[in-house]
Amino acid sequence: MHAAHLPTTRQLLVPVVVLIVGSCLAVGAGAAAASHLSCGDTITADTTLDGDLIDCPNNGIVIGADNVTLDLNGHTVTGNGKPVKRCRRREFCDVGLLNAGHDGVTVRHGSVRDFAVGVFVGKARHNHVLRVSSSRNFFFGFVIAETGRSVVRDSSGSGNAAPEGDGIGLFGSRHIRILDSSFRRNGLGMHVDDSTNNVIKRNQFSRNGPGIMMEEADRNQVRRNRCARNDVCVLVAPGSRNVITWNRSSRDRNGFALEKGRGNMLARNVIVRARGDGIYLGLREPPIGGVNNVLRRNLVTGSGDAGFQVNPKDRHSLLQGNIASGAADDGFNVASRSARLTNNRAMRNTDLGIQAAFGVIDGGRNKAHGNGNPVQCTNIFCS
Repeated sequence: MHAAHLPTTRQLLVPVVVLIVGSCLAVGAGAAAASHLSCGDTITADTTLDGDLIDCPNNGIVIGADNVTLDLNGHTVTGNGKPVKRCRRREFCDVGLLNAGHDGVTVRHGSVRDFAVGVFVGKARHNHVLRVSSSRNFFFGFVIAETGRSVVRDSSGSGNAAPEGDGIGLFGSRHIRILDSSFRRNGLGMHVDDSTNNVIKRNQFSRNGPGIMMEEADRNQVRRNRCARNDVCVLVAPGSRNVITWNRSSRDRNGFALEKGRGNMLARNVIVRARGDGIYLGLREPPIGGVNNVLRRNLVTGSGDAGFQVNPKDRHSLLQGNIASGAADDGFNVASRSARLTNNRAMRNTDLGIQAAFGVIDGGRNKAHGNGNPVQCTNIFCS
């Protein structure tokens, strides 16, 4: 079974997000512009924290105005590790750092843990979250919801409770940049849902379920990230016109997956020692697939199953200039008759170099040599 078979993930996460996003009310114990804060205080001016906030029974710190900077000053804000028993309707509860609807806010340099949600930014623009660690929360390290043109940089979201917990979730958001951050040991490293035109770059994902899971996510750029020991490095199910380039996957169960969607580009990625398939398109069960996706100049080595797997329901995908070597099965297993293969290379794979279904479009210049099956290729010419 592929790593993508997590049918309850979306069902588990969406109700939590709806509960949190359903309001933009700020709750707290009143304005506090001074540096000394108590749990639940609302700030309306630039504030530098002068000490840790420990065992908050509900919210930690609430942002109450636009253009505010909260400097955690290396300190930690912690919840009491217990769910809030009574949370009134249309009220935010159990959030470590809460910004519901304020623009131009910066939160920086500190840590938060043991809440339902560590950091929440909703219905806002031009926010910055810089050098913040959010860990051991019940549901999410970070939530970015219905927000635009904001940045999370040099931060980390780790150990948020599986299977529900995300390192970070983007919901209904546009033009968000997630940069130079790390997400480890979460149910999902990053969940991108109904969000477009975002940049996910130079991050590290390790020991999560999926490293990045994209649902109804279009026109995002996923570049120069590193994945290790996740169920899958990047999963698109569904999404269209996403560009996934120059990433590296090492020892993930599966490297990259385009299960459904159209016009996605997967190029110049390196997948090393995936325990299953290096890259797969579509699914056999349930039988689904995408349309007009492009795999170009990817390198897959040492996969535990096929290097490249194209399932029957995937349609009109192009595989061009890819390399598969050392797979425990075929280098390329292409079961979709509408796929086009051009200038790919397969060498030293255990079975065939390229196993192509009858009718696959031969774009020419494919090569296979040194594979375990002396036939080397089926239904396509290989030199």
